[in-house]
Amino acid sequence: MALLDLTVESSIEELQAIANQVDGVAEQQGWSQKTVFALQVALDEWISNVIKYSYKERSDQPIRVVVNENEDELIASVEDLGTPFDPSSSAVPATLDDTLSGKREGGMGLFVMHHLLSDIAFERVNNRNIVTLRVKL
Repeated sequence: MALLDLTVESSIEELQAIANQVDGVAEQQGWSQKTVFALQVALDEWISNVIKYSYKERSDQPIRVVVNENEDELIASVEDLGTPFDPSSSAVPATLDDTLSGKREGGMGLFVMHHLLSDIAFERVNNRNIVTLRVKL
């Protein structure tokens, strides 16, 4: 059974509800602040992109967030029915300065996620995008 299994509408306002649910689970499980921070930032970034790009800001679409824990990591999956986007198909800036200086457009979120997470994986199953985010405990 998942520690958290939550389906919300594709609205930026739902990000706080997700954060509150993750905080509740984190407190019950005794996760470190560093771990919770990494998970929260990654979820916030990914779900914001799903809302903006995958669903093109249609607020009536479902986003499912499932969080589990194994021996040494948290595994969060985010599922949506929008336009597919595989994060591994996009180049991650070598440094944050590449994005901040304007040498490259976009990629800041992926840069941050790659530095906070131990892994990001994408799969498309039955017209669903499933992104798996892994954070070391």
